[in-house]
Amino acid sequence: MNMKFRVIILISFLLIGQAAVGQEIFEKVGTAGAHFLNVSVDAGVRGMGDALTAQKKTDAFAVHYNPATLVYVPSYSASFGMVSYFADISVSGGAAAYRIDGIGTAALTYRSLNSGPMEETTVIHQDGTGNMFEWTDVAIGLSFARSFTDRFSFGMNLNYVSQSISAYDLSASAWSVDLGTFYLTGYRSLRLGMTIRNFGPELDFNTSFTDYNNGEIIPEESEYRAFHMPLTFQVGVAMDFLEDTKNHFVTVAIDAVHPNESAERLNLGVDYRFMNTIHLRGGTWLSPAGTGYASLFGGVGFEVASIGRFDYAISSYDILGVIHQFSLTISR
Repeated sequence: MNMKFRVIILISFLLIGQAAVGQEIFEKVGTAGAHFLNVSVDAGVRGMGDALTAQKKTDAFAVHYNPATLVYVPSYSASFGMVSYFADISVSGGAAAYRIDGIGTAALTYRSLNSGPMEETTVIHQDGTGNMFEWTDVAIGLSFARSFTDRFSFGMNLNYVSQSISAYDLSASAWSVDLGTFYLTGYRSLRLGMTIRNFGPELDFNTSFTDYNNGEIIPEESEYRAFHMPLTFQVGVAMDFLEDTKNHFVTVAIDAVHPNESAERLNLGVDYRFMNTIHLRGGTWLSPAGTGYASLFGGVGFEVASIGRFDYAISSYDILGVIHQFSLTISR
């Protein structure tokens, strides 16, 4: 094992250890912001319940899940996805990656969320003032991945994250980092992956507002509190089955997910591929703490070798309903 390989592994575990120490024993549900960073914009990944940390992903959307797998982009790749989220909220994302022989793979990426027009309400006008506003989130990033051996690769994203409401001149921004490692074990097709996402400082609107107490205006203005990024540590395994058959191929993936502000969970996913063209996918989220069922996911995909893939996914969120999404990838 060469020195560079050891340094990369050491840095990864130090950062992951730091993140783990920072977690409280209790679940700090709802204490982080910028959740659009965790919305899966790749319908192929979503259809498998986001169990993709250890997948050998070969397109530009690898940046959103495990940037270390960017090394498997054949030459270049461009991806785009759109999510019809709850309450008429729209989420979209895109990425473009290019492989530089002998150096590594570089990528550009963006994600955005728009709430659509919403009517302003106040303590005095609780039925609405007639004024409209929109909430906007944006993240743009640079990515790089490199193979250090024929089995191990490392990747990282550097992101600029912004949240704003232009109607009220409110905005918060910060930088964040994503790190990923990917390892081919050598035992059949077994793969291991590990990521830490949204590692960065707090977001802060750095302004004050007029607050109320029992309907009465408080003379001293209040200040918005800073809030954390949705820091997430994820480790996964994946393996292929029916590899010796001509027309059938199955991939099973399991990820353990540790967010900084919600319950830990397992992401389980299956992808069945027929004749290397048609994908049928399914997945679920489970809580090992005993809370049971969380969500169900499913999807289909159509792939043309050396050209690209179209994917569709549907996600069930129990009482919140279902969401639909699609993505398109071109790779050569």
